[in-house]
Amino acid sequence: MENPPPKLQVKVTADASGSEKTVHSSGLSVRSLLKFSVSATLGGKDLTPEELGELLSNGDGLIRFKGEWVRVDARKVRDLMDRWTQAARMMSSLGIPLVQGLRMLVNGPSGQLVQIPEPDEDCVMEPGQNLRQTLDILAGKVPVSIPELPSRLDALMRPYQKEGFSFLYRITEQGFGACLADDMGLGKTLQAIAWLDTLRRKGRLEGLPALIVAPASLLSNWKEEAQRFAPELILRIMHPSSPDPWQPEKNLRRKDCHAVITTYGMAARTSALADLHFPAIILDEAQAIKNAGSARSRAIRSLHGERRIALSGTPVENNLNELWSLMEFLNPGLLGSRKSFESFTRSLERGYAPLRRLVRPFILRRMKTDPALVPDLPDKTEIPAYCSLTPEQAALYQTQIDMLHAVLDEPDPAARLMLILPILARLKQICNHPAQFQGTDDYAPERSGKFRRLQELCVSIAARQEKTILFTQFRSIIPHLHDLLSGVFGRSGLTLHGGTPIPERQNIVTAFQKESGPPFCILSLKAAGTGLTLTQASHVIHVDRWWNPAVENQATDRAYRIGQHRNVLVHRLICRGTIEDRIDAMLKDKRRMADDLFSGGPEQWLMNMSAEELNNLFFGSPC
Repeated sequence: MENPPPKLQVKVTADASGSEKTVHSSGLSVRSLLKFSVSATLGGKDLTPEELGELLSNGDGLIRFKGEWVRVDARKVRDLMDRWTQAARMMSSLGIPLVQGLRMLVNGPSGQLVQIPEPDEDCVMEPGQNLRQTLDILAGKVPVSIPELPSRLDALMRPYQKEGFSFLYRITEQGFGACLADDMGLGKTLQAIAWLDTLRRKGRLEGLPALIVAPASLLSNWKEEAQRFAPELILRIMHPSSPDPWQPEKNLRRKDCHAVITTYGMAARTSALADLHFPAIILDEAQAIKNAGSARSRAIRSLHGERRIALSGTPVENNLNELWSLMEFLNPGLLGSRKSFESFTRSLERGYAPLRRLVRPFILRRMKTDPALVPDLPDKTEIPAYCSLTPEQAALYQTQIDMLHAVLDEPDPAARLMLILPILARLKQICNHPAQFQGTDDYAPERSGKFRRLQELCVSIAARQEKTILFTQFRSIIPHLHDLLSGVFGRSGLTLHGGTPIPERQNIVTAFQKESGPPFCILSLKAAGTGLTLTQASHVIHVDRWWNPAVENQATDRAYRIGQHRNVLVHRLICRGTIEDRIDAMLKDKRRMADDLFSGGPEQWLMNMSAEELNNLFFGSPC
């Protein structure tokens, strides 16, 4: 089939002078302002004003031009030329922010000046020479000078980690924010420390220190890894748990401090931080700001940082609004306003290609499943550990199921959700142990099929003198699980939950990581599902299910990460014939649903289920 005749189009070139002075590097930066020039193009070739005039004077449709047929919509082209010329003239003294120009180049969320027409098949947008060079640098197409690593780090870091360090440096030196989205356990902290130490060596941290914001359980981990990998990088803690906490009112320019680490809660509550302009800000486990409307997320996004990076193995856990929140911290304005972004994502009927093009330069994602990345990582095997309800559990379970019949008739999905969630929580408690549901201390193993199955499983683990970590979402059950397993292993284990003091958390990790240390550690999923390294364990047991694959995988990766030399077995305790069994089957059989729907947790998928689907879920046979 012959190619269609070329079409006359309006070409808008976006560029800046490239003469702006930045603190990062020569050329454009995120603060550059773009201006536009307007011309006409035919088949990829620019036309002179005389050639354009000749074409427009010959009417519409197929026109013979220089020996070939071309397509012309003269009225549309004249209109576009007039509107763009007027817009370019209006912006000749101001320009528009570079991030807004990037959105226009990929037909991203608009929110742009009303005078600017939307690009379509009659109007193409292209970057000019300076902007093209910046885009090529962001995409890694143009080699840039990356500082050499100290010999200690150079010998220690793996090739993909050096690539990650180069990515962070390349993007941030252009004034943009970067997200290192490596899978859990690939050494994001090490790569960020190498980046920070490079800033120190280049004199970028001689005034104010850099700011690191992380979950409370990771404060000691960051300090220890900085001392281990970059001993000349002095890191101090801003938290009441520290014996000598850094204080923004008193310690602004201390020479014995290159970086300060604090928690998300402290950063959000310490108003003095909002008045400072840090040379660099790092968000670790950056999914902590995923709720764009929360006070914490707004406070973190309002912090001022010359360079910004985010570390997250799961940059999007539930929905695309989390991506907006992350990018609004890294590159404010890149995805437009929250409202325009939501409207834009709803319009992406043919897939997310425009959105991917827009954010791809700023996110580096690598997976542990790539054998070329970490060829020496051992195998991970997932094994369901099925158990039956005892008669007592079955009777309690049925009473809650009976309550659901009336609840499912509620026509309002939001009201129905509020009625279902408490029952769902009680069903999970009953599956764990009747005493948890009843609020008593009689946790005899024979009363719970799950406790008996856990006992059997750990007898086998203890006989092989292997270690295990266990996750539960219920803090109240942790002491009783500890009592059960202490009897199985013949010695006490460790526990970590939201109430564990911060200084003790690293002590717990250190004790468990010793080969002769305690044989098991029980952790609450919410407090310990990220950041910790527990590679002495070759077994991971999920006592009860969070039903969010991303969250459960994060928890599993406390053991399955760099430094693990044993094959890891993942055991998920599942009560047969219950809600646990049915949802596990759905997660296994419907991977697309797991990715697109279930990753939002029970609140999201229960809200989206019809009454009939909910009936099948709670009352039908397992999928």
